[in-house]
Amino acid sequence: MTKGIFPICVTFLLLSFIGVQCPHFVIGQNESELVIKNNTWSSVRDNISITLTMLPQIPSVDEITRLMFDARDISNSTLVENLNARLTMTDHDGRLYKFENTIFSFDNGQFFTDYIFPDDGEHRVLIQLYQNTTPFSVGSFDLVIPHPVEPSNQDKLLEPFIDFFNSFLSIR
Repeated sequence: MTKGIFPICVTFLLLSFIGVQCPHFVIGQNESELVIKNNTWSSVRDNISITLTMLPQIPSVDEITRLMFDARDISNSTLVENLNARLTMTDHDGRLYKFENTIFSFDNGQFFTDYIFPDDGEHRVLIQLYQNTTPFSVGSFDLVIPHPVEPSNQDKLLEPFIDFFNSFLSIR
């Protein structure tokens, strides 16, 4: 009888160790879908191209995401100096966030700011460009923030056993 219980206990201990070492992922994202639909905006008239990158590349709702902007001269790809910008975020519900009307300065052709996406879905970053204090152009970037995915019922199936064996590990 004890020979049959021992392998079961070892199996549950291994499963509990795997559960501790490999936490559940809560964000689902199809790799073929892009979060930033258009990561570059260009104005031929103003000879400027602005690229948006995000860190992390796939943002999570209610977590800090760094928005990084890079401004380059279209004709020679050099970084643009003496450029300022204001940002406005919109979402699919029509809400606006204006970053407290902050004027961002491109330092060596780049600037960044942090933003917390309040929900999933479609968002738009509007960038208003200024030469000193004079506005001269407006661009936009379209984003799709993925919907957080709860762990499936299969993930929760062994949770009571994992908790039971984790209680033995925490006694030590």
